[in-house]
Amino acid sequence: MLLGFEIVMLNLHRRDTPVLDFLNECNKSNLPKKILDCGAGGGHPPLAIFYKEGYETHGIEILDSQIERAEKYAQENNMDFNIIKGDMRELPYEDQSFSFVFSHHTIFHMSKEEVGKAIKEMERVLVLGGLIFINFPSYDCVGYGEGTEVEKGEFLQMEFGEEVLHSYYEDREADMYFENFDFISIRKWILLKNEGWVDNMGMIEYIARKKN
Repeated sequence: MLLGFEIVMLNLHRRDTPVLDFLNECNKSNLPKKILDCGAGGGHPPLAIFYKEGYETHGIEILDSQIERAEKYAQENNMDFNIIKGDMRELPYEDQSFSFVFSHHTIFHMSKEEVGKAIKEMERVLVLGGLIFINFPSYDCVGYGEGTEVEKGEFLQMEFGEEVLHSYYEDREADMYFENFDFISIRKWILLKNEGWVDNMGMIEYIARKKN
């Protein structure tokens, strides 16, 4: 059944709300509490939310600098996220290793074809009936149209002094990646401008269950 498309307005200081929604869905499951974050680095790692809830956490991150930031956070808060260096397009895990897999504000730093490869890898390591959460920037997100367009919706844009590929999606365009999943929810989050820090950011969020 095709789900409706929900649009939700969200203040900047509540930007972790989509991750909390995914946590809520995971908590409803009877599967073992084992989760993988693809793109797990950064100064405020989302894995912390799951660690506090008693999950066995694992993460993969391609940038050393982002791993260091996440490890600093973990040390300061007496946590261990089990983050390794690697590429989400080639996950170094066995088939059906995790009950839950997610990628938050990360997967769009590659072409849409590569995004498909990464999601196939997430599907491979996810158990039957396991849950996945991924979000994508929408066409009405700040930044869309900037830089050099190399393919439809794909732009080379300056980020921290270098050109980085960013992929933006039309509403429901990313449905194509979830052929072997049942949708639980599909939402567009509009992250509202707050104190001049960022313009409106539109993110399309998928939560889905791998078919048995």
